Amino acid sequence: MIITIDGPAGVGKSTIAKMLASKLNYSYFDTGAMYRAVTYAIIKNKIDPESEKDVLNFLKNNFQYKIEEDGLKKKYFVNDEDVTDIIRSNYITSLVSSISSKKYIRETLVPIQRSFVADKNIICEGRDMGTSVFPNADLKIYLTARVSVRAERRFRELIDKYPQDIANLDRNKILEDIQKRDEIDSTRKVSPLRKAEDAYLIDTSNLTIDEVVKRILKRIKKSKPRLIYRFIIAISKFFLITFYGYKVYGRENLIKGAAIITSNHVSFLDPPAIAVAIDEEIHFLAKEPLFKIPIFKNLIRILNSHPISEKESNIQTIKKTNNILRKGYKVLLFPEGARSEDGQLTKLLPGVGFLISLTKATIIPAYIHGAHEAWNKKKKFPKLFKKISCVFGTPIRYEEFENVDKELRIPYILTRIEGAIKNLQKWSEDGFKGNPP
Repeated sequence: MIITIDGPAGVGKSTIAKMLASKLNYSYFDTGAMYRAVTYAIIKNKIDPESEKDVLNFLKNNFQYKIEEDGLKKKYFVNDEDVTDIIRSNYITSLVSSISSKKYIRETLVPIQRSFVADKNIICEGRDMGTSVFPNADLKIYLTARVSVRAERRFRELIDKYPQDIANLDRNKILEDIQKRDEIDSTRKVSPLRKAEDAYLIDTSNLTIDEVVKRILKRIKKSKPRLIYRFIIAISKFFLITFYGYKVYGRENLIKGAAIITSNHVSFLDPPAIAVAIDEEIHFLAKEPLFKIPIFKNLIRILNSHPISEKESNIQTIKKTNNILRKGYKVLLFPEGARSEDGQLTKLLPGVGFLISLTKATIIPAYIHGAHEAWNKKKKFPKLFKKISCVFGTPIRYEEFENVDKELRIPYILTRIEGAIKNLQKWSEDGFKGNPP
């Protein structure tokens, strides 16, 4: 699970992130430390931060960043030099916003940041974690506070850290510095400081650290899959494995967070066959008549189904889907619109291409193998002890369609989805050898 905590200086991000990580037994990643380390390295090595060529050459060939952990205590190293303390100095603080705002620096560091959190339960703290670095995070928190409160907190922090320098500390100067940094961070062209649309906002001005942490913990609890959903998924999984030898292929293609899963559709078993393969809660759109079938209607409602009426406009469907995606969930679509009678892929609905074109969502193609033999459209009841498998293919990023002429984009999207599902079908029929295409 990835939890992001964003916000301006002085809202308590680091303290809160560390406390949360401790309570949840998660890892903690302070991305600000990385930008501070880069700032320090650039200044120390007399690299002109305005020279894209020199900076990129330095970062590629002469910059090494390492984190040593002892529980929640961390030490930061640049080329084997311990920079843990110096990167928190007032001098580096005064420069980090202007240097880290460079597009070429942020674009170079984002992949490194993502590599640090791969396959971890982690709290990521920074200024653009939920908007740019981890847009599909499981939970996004945005902390804020009045600037006067943040300046006073910074003043107290410096007194505690450097009591010998108390005579040199100026509250007004600290306030000015924070206001200046806010201006730089919020107006920079690349990954500006802003609240993600699906982030949970907390004003910490009048809250203690403990109170903020308690609010976030409650939010985390709400964001986890509901007990009834998990129960139905567990029962469905047991049923599929016991009576159909259910297997899943291509789990590595299930990217985290928001995406649209497009699958073939041959059976009532299709929705649970997809749902049990995915660790997250998923949602799916289904025709309104399906919600009139006894027992089945209850199951698909618990599995986060959303009825789509034939009278409902495309815009309403798109809004509904977009709202689900913005919350970081996956949406399951059956682009054929109805179950295939012979088990072969039928013509895809144009509305699916239109929806993807407007939401700009990543597509995860899927193929359900064997469900047609187990419970096809002509049978009232399922036939047990057939073999069912679920296969996920390589994600199709929306960037692939951006340069396609608008007149051709929707048919291109549909052709791409159809080809991907058919490739998965062939791969399955050939014996599930190697990795899914």
